[in-house]
Amino acid sequence: MKIIPTVWEPFFGEGSKKILNSGISKILPIPDGALGAFGYVLDAVTGLIGGKGRWKSMPWMVVIFGLAIGPLGAISILLVILQPVLYDTWCTLCLASAGISIIMIGPAMDELLASLQYLKQGKRDGKPVWKLFWGKEVK
Repeated sequence: MKIIPTVWEPFFGEGSKKILNSGISKILPIPDGALGAFGYVLDAVTGLIGGKGRWKSMPWMVVIFGLAIGPLGAISILLVILQPVLYDTWCTLCLASAGISIIMIGPAMDELLASLQYLKQGKRDGKPVWKLFWGKEVK
């Protein structure tokens, strides 16, 4: 979008500029940086809604959170692999972003697994899974 005239790159010379202007960054009709920023906002919002017990009280939110974190983490890994393979360089900001995404995968998947196990147990107990999914009180 060229809002900022230069990009900070302390380690790889023109690496960030090369990656941020690469063909891969232009595949989608919107800038990949804007898509990444939207992804982090989605992660933050879905991560903050609920509380420690939301795996049981709000499984729907945990599923949305897991779907936001998992695929974004996978895409980050793919993009990091493509940097040296296709462009023979690295991007510090891209590596930092991928690192953050990867760190978030473990806790998000643990919470998602807890919610799915809760729903599975509810099904075994004969409770309506759809109501459990939406956090409705089931007696």
